[in-house]
Amino acid sequence: MNILLQNKKTFSYLTDLSTWTMQREKAHLFETGIQALFFCFNRHLKNMQILGESVDPQMNFTLPVMDLRGG
Repeated sequence: MNILLQNKKTFSYLTDLSTWTMQREKAHLFETGIQALFFCFNRHLKNMQILGESVDPQMNFTLPVMDLRGG
């Protein structure tokens, strides 16, 4: 499964951990959804979603990232 981060407003993907692209094939692939989640939390990224892409499209998922820590 491929795990990617996408901005929900611009639909751009995170690439190489520092820039953004509209090209899906250039997106950074995280090893786990937890790594993608902590990447967002540690950088205070907003309007993000985690995309899980499987060989079987029925297994694909989108998970909005919400920071529930407050503040």
